[in-house]
Amino acid sequence: MLDFDIPNLTFTDVELGARETPWSLLPLLYLGGAAARANKVGTMIADGSLGKPRPERIPLIHMLHETISNSLAGGGSTRTAQTSITTIRKFFHWVDNTEALVGIEQIETTYRLWADHLLHRVNIAKDLSEMSAYHRAALIGALLDSGLGRLKPILSTIRLRKTYGRRRARGVQAEKQNLIDTFAFGHTLLDIADGLSWDVMWGALPVQIPLRTGQILIEHSRRGVHPDKTSLYQSMPAQQRQKAKMKTARLEAYEAERTLRTRHPLANLRIEAEMLIFIGQTGMNMAQAQKLLVEHYSYTSSIDGYHVRSYKNRRGGPVLFEIFGEYRSVFERYLTWRKAVFTEDSQDLLFPFIRETRRVDSRITFDRVKTACKKLGISFIPPTRLRNTRVNWLLRRSRDADLTSEMDQHTKETLLKVYEEPSLQITMSEVTVFWQRNDPTITPPSPGLCIESRPTPVFDIPKTATRPDCITPAGCLWCQHQRDIDSPDYVWSLCSYRYLKTQELALYHPPYQGNKDPRHHPADHAIER
Repeated sequence: MLDFDIPNLTFTDVELGARETPWSLLPLLYLGGAAARANKVGTMIADGSLGKPRPERIPLIHMLHETISNSLAGGGSTRTAQTSITTIRKFFHWVDNTEALVGIEQIETTYRLWADHLLHRVNIAKDLSEMSAYHRAALIGALLDSGLGRLKPILSTIRLRKTYGRRRARGVQAEKQNLIDTFAFGHTLLDIADGLSWDVMWGALPVQIPLRTGQILIEHSRRGVHPDKTSLYQSMPAQQRQKAKMKTARLEAYEAERTLRTRHPLANLRIEAEMLIFIGQTGMNMAQAQKLLVEHYSYTSSIDGYHVRSYKNRRGGPVLFEIFGEYRSVFERYLTWRKAVFTEDSQDLLFPFIRETRRVDSRITFDRVKTACKKLGISFIPPTRLRNTRVNWLLRRSRDADLTSEMDQHTKETLLKVYEEPSLQITMSEVTVFWQRNDPTITPPSPGLCIESRPTPVFDIPKTATRPDCITPAGCLWCQHQRDIDSPDYVWSLCSYRYLKTQELALYHPPYQGNKDPRHHPADHAIER
C-alpha cells in the first residue's frame, strides 16, 4: 500500500483508434517510465519492474496534466496535446538520467538546466538542431508558464533563441530543378487521380495506373500475389500444395469482395493525391485542409480563378478558399468520385481517410503516395514544400509582398522572414530595374551605353581628341555620359575598334612643320583611351 494518493493522469476525453494506447502521464511518476514504450509501460508498472512511484513528482505532473486537459477542453488541438506529451516524456527522460529535482519549488531551476543541456547538444554534441531545441524548450516553457501562473515567460530566461535558418541564394539551375521536381510530382499526383476512377477502383486487382511518362504504377490493395499455378500443381509437395490452394482461395475471395474493407488502400491513395493537389492549388495549411467538410460549393470568378464559398439557403457564405481556374474541373471531378465511393453514412470530411486502427484526426503521413514515388523514382514533395513553392512563385510573379501575404493568409513579416527564398532571377531583375530607373541608358553611336543625350566632354580631354557630338563613335570615348558594359561582346568591340584605329594611324603621314612637334592624330588619343 502506498502512503499517498495518485490522481488520475489519463486523458479520458481523447478519442483513440482501435489499437492506440490511452494517453497518460502516469509512467512519468516512475524512474525509467519516460523511456519505456507506451504500449508496454502499463505492464511494467503492474509487475513492479519500474519500482515505486516518486511522490515528489506528483504535484508537477498533475499540474502538467491539468494544463493539457484544460487546453483540450477549450478546443485545443489533439495533435498539439500529443506533441506536448511527447516532449514532456523527453524532458523526464533527461530528469531520470540526471536525477534532477522536479518539485514545484525546483522546477524552474531544473528547466534552465535542461535548456542548457539542449544547448550543449546543439553546439557541442551536434545531434540536435537549434530549431528543434528551441521548440522543445518553448513547449515545456509554455506549459510551466500556464501552470505556475508566470507573468514573464520562462523561455526568456534561457539562452536558446528562435532562428529562421540561413537561407542560401540558389542559382538559376537550382531554381529550375526545384520547379522541375515539383511539376513532375504534380503530374504524378494528377495521373494517380485520373487512374483511380470509380470503375478502376472496383475492378480487377492488381490495378495498373498508366502515367504520362510511360511508366505503370501497380497497386495490389493488400491483396498479395497469387502463387504460380504451374509450380502449384507440378513441383509442390502435397502439404504445401494444399496450403497454396487455400491461400489462392483467400486471395480470390478478397478480390471478389468489392467493398471499402478490401479497397480502402486504393481509396486512401487517391485521397492523398487529391489532398496534395488541393494544398498545392490553394496554399491551405494541411491541418486546415484535414478539417474541411464536404459542402455544396459555389464559385465566384476572381482575377486568376475562383473564390469558393459554401452555398447555403441561396446565400453565399464566407470564402473558404481560392483556386485557379484550371483546377475547378479537377476538384469537381473529385467531389463526384467521393460521392460515389462514400455513402451518406460516411464522414462529412472533404478528405475522408479510412483508418483501421488510428483516430480520425490523427496526422496524415502520405505513406501511400511516398511509396508510389519511391516505385517511380521521383521525389516526394511534402505539403510544407508545396506551399513554400506556391508562395515563392506568387511572389516572383506579382512582385507584391502585400498581395501574396493576403492570398496565402500570412502576415507580410511572416512571409518575408519564413517563406521567402532568395532568388538569383529576382535579384538580377531588381538590379536591372534599379539601374534603369536611377541610371537610364540611351543607345549611343559607339559600343557601350549612354545615360544622357547631351554631349559633355570629360575634364581632361586632349585638345586634338575627337569632341563628343553623339555622332562620332570616337567622341563617345571622351564623354561624361558614356558607360562601359561588362560583357565579352563589348570587350571584343573595343578591341576591334582599337585595331581599326591602329590601321588608320599607320596610313597617316603628318605634314612637315619644321622644328615644331607634329600634332597628335585623333586616332592616337582613341588608342590610348
